[in-house]
Amino acid sequence: MHLVPLYTHLILLTLGNAFLVTLVAVYLNGQGAPAAQIGLVGAAFYLGMLGASFFADKLIQRLGHVRALVLCSATLALAAVALTWTSLLPLWLMLRMLAGMAAAVSFVAVESWVLGVAPLNRRSSAMARYMLVYYFSYGISQLFIDWIPADSQAAFWLASGLCAVALLPLRWARTPDLDAEVAAEGVAGGKPPRTDRALGLAGCLVAGMLLGGLSALMPIQLEQLALGDEVGLYMAWLILCGMAFQLPNGSLADRLGKRTMMGVQTLMVGAGCLLVWEFGGNSMLILAFALVGAGAFTLYPTTMSYACGKMHGRALVRMTQKLMFAYSIGSLTGPVIAGMMLEKYQAGLFLFIILLVAGWALWLLLVRLVLDKPLGDAV
Repeated sequence: MHLVPLYTHLILLTLGNAFLVTLVAVYLNGQGAPAAQIGLVGAAFYLGMLGASFFADKLIQRLGHVRALVLCSATLALAAVALTWTSLLPLWLMLRMLAGMAAAVSFVAVESWVLGVAPLNRRSSAMARYMLVYYFSYGISQLFIDWIPADSQAAFWLASGLCAVALLPLRWARTPDLDAEVAAEGVAGGKPPRTDRALGLAGCLVAGMLLGGLSALMPIQLEQLALGDEVGLYMAWLILCGMAFQLPNGSLADRLGKRTMMGVQTLMVGAGCLLVWEFGGNSMLILAFALVGAGAFTLYPTTMSYACGKMHGRALVRMTQKLMFAYSIGSLTGPVIAGMMLEKYQAGLFLFIILLVAGWALWLLLVRLVLDKPLGDAV
């Protein structure tokens, strides 16, 4: 129950921020902006996230989790409504970068909070609940595009209002003392081995490349496969399968081991892409998207909880920040590489994903061979 205010805050903030991310692209397209300009404004948000990953832990350490989230919510609300005051591209770029910074700090604060207060043997389940709340809110936010005219200022005011209302649940939230949580459990914290942290960082990089490529280029890939009329249906199915597998994945990761589930997720994504590559029928696409969605959307929380090991306090916040940095790098580079492959091959996105998960699977195998221990040993 002590996380209810935090999750309520997360729902409201995600509804506003995720809606705004889509709204900006739709609004600029409706205003006749060039595709390059729309892409530049979109990239500014993720550049802001990348930049914030260098100072998020210091800000959270100085302000505390609750005050940091208050600052992020207020910044996102002001940055959203300020877009209605000007049409100058440089100012839009600055505002979207500022919003990206606020979003990144918010992610680091929420994720370190969720991981910090969860029992060490239940961290994967805690991250699964967090991701389920996030993806559910993200999916609902996209419905606002159909309900509110994207060419009106009312849509920006709605996004700003949701971010502002997200401040209210924080009134009942209590800043967590992550060191005290561990002391109460009587469990000694500490850094996981360097190889485990490196594996977690690599996993977050792969997850960023995977999800960045899927969200940015899957609609285009479906059009190239002559499925342009069913883009929304397949995208919704992809996200729904990702949501549905969150809780089972978290429970299995806590029981069987996180590295075991990383291997399972890799096999699911690879098998789904191979089904499309070899067969490509509509019935196979449904099964393929179920496998890809379930595997791709659960890789990030699994690798994050694995990399954090038994960390607590400021060490946990710092590690969460590093994982956010790796994920942001992946989100920026993945769509670029996948886009180049999509230009050369009809199913270029799926080929990119196959090569990506094959490299990730090889990394997992090498780590197992070098460490000489079963995949399920790591907590």
